[in-house]
Amino acid sequence: MSNVIAFKVPMQKNMSIRVEECDVDHDYDLVHFHEECQLTCIMEGSGCLLAGAETYSFKPGEVYLFGSNLPHGFKTEGRMEADDMVPGTRRISVFFNRNVFESLFEQNPETSSIKNLLDNASLGYKLSVGNSQEILSKIRRLRNKDDFDKVLELLDILDSISQDDQGDYLSAYGEVGTDLIDEDIHMINEVFAYTEANFQERISLADVAGHFKMTPPTFSRFFKSRTQKTYIQFLIELRITKACEFIRAGTHNTTESCFNSGFTNISSFHRHFKSIKGMTPTEYKTRVSSNFN
Repeated sequence: MSNVIAFKVPMQKNMSIRVEECDVDHDYDLVHFHEECQLTCIMEGSGCLLAGAETYSFKPGEVYLFGSNLPHGFKTEGRMEADDMVPGTRRISVFFNRNVFESLFEQNPETSSIKNLLDNASLGYKLSVGNSQEILSKIRRLRNKDDFDKVLELLDILDSISQDDQGDYLSAYGEVGTDLIDEDIHMINEVFAYTEANFQERISLADVAGHFKMTPPTFSRFFKSRTQKTYIQFLIELRITKACEFIRAGTHNTTESCFNSGFTNISSFHRHFKSIKGMTPTEYKTRVSSNFN
């Protein structure tokens, strides 16, 4: 397992659940592991899945659960499209920290089936065909939830999976030892902390690379190999998250949220906000106000 990469899910501060959509432009096929649990739905594409020490074929419509630190990786087959061979890939993944639910498990025996599911998820789990479509529908809803509603929706999803007694465990080989979690992950954590502390300032790739004593190309390769994102993508997502926090708090209008979250251009702010949240800042503010009322 020496070629397995210790991966860092780009969770932001005060975030416990992250929903990512992987497509042809954002595929990541390296075998890796991370401390967060991962729930993945295959929307498009087929190929080979490695989970622990086992390999499987995967295809659209399947749903997989990987526990903390289980090595895994999807290698997508190519397909013919417009006379060119391109990977046909689309997956939705939910990353979450199990420790968010620990106190709930301890105090509520009704959650024992979810606890057992996550205890065994270190082996990897493939849902039965009959339950995959229901889970896929719920995960689509999860993408549009905010804050505590997202936690409740995820609990409902995990409860549904825990009732599935027709699925299959994937590997007899569980999580990797913590000795494989190398110093690069500690470096990524420091990059995250640096960005959280300075998101309101002008931050260039050269600035952050210099801060960590790397050249910009070296830093870019390092960051993307460990997070699946460019640093600028991560910075923009963080700033949009902060803008949403300002809007929800009701202390900033959308223009103030733009500049206080580190953006220097209104049109750029609106473009990135709609790309990430699926709505304009004004629409988001209206939705938040409607939910509150």
